[in-house]
Amino acid sequence: MHTQPLLLAAILFVASADLWLAFPQLDLAVAALFAAPEGGFTARGAPWEQLIYGSIDGALIIVGLGLIAAWAWNRLRRRASPRVTGRRLAFLLLLLALVPGLVVNQVLKEHWGRARPVQLEQFGGSKAFTPAFVLSDQGGGSFSSGHVAAAAWLVAVAAVLFGSRSGWTLVAFGYLLAIALARIAAGGHFLSDAVTSVLLVWLGYLLLQRVLDPHAAAVTQQDEDDL
Repeated sequence: MHTQPLLLAAILFVASADLWLAFPQLDLAVAALFAAPEGGFTARGAPWEQLIYGSIDGALIIVGLGLIAAWAWNRLRRRASPRVTGRRLAFLLLLLALVPGLVVNQVLKEHWGRARPVQLEQFGGSKAFTPAFVLSDQGGGSFSSGHVAAAAWLVAVAAVLFGSRSGWTLVAFGYLLAIALARIAAGGHFLSDAVTSVLLVWLGYLLLQRVLDPHAAAVTQQDEDDL
């Protein structure tokens, strides 16, 4: 049932990696669109960029606590919610912890070493460019984007709770695009960093779904309580 989307996501991830490795200059070309002639990036520090950049932490707290509160409220009322079930809550919190939290922020960003666009010699910095998917000794935290991964998780939340074609999912996807644009325009990340984070969250979603399907119906109240 989930094999076809998972296969598609895996193919896209491999194809994306091949693209960035074969044409690494694409990242520099996209970054150059937002670079200032004198060096740096014109959007960096702009009010709109700071607003979008700073919004993700609040969004994660509100959504995360909101999910927990909705589930707890339903447990207090001793009725199963058709939307925020224990299974769905566990699925979404595990996805957040495993992909944006562990894979992206703790493993890749902390240890991959890729310099950010704003740090590069090409844009007024002092560090050297490294293609995506290539380990670097530049000590940067560009690969991949934690903000984009977090925003992609919000899309997953909307899809699980309201359906992949719902208005809420469309709004969450628009927010994801805004986060990606803000990070690229400010020189905080390359396009490949953003795309990789989205694909990683998608892959994590599909893999975790095979273990803990958020759409599986709760058979009994006891099953729901056990989650």
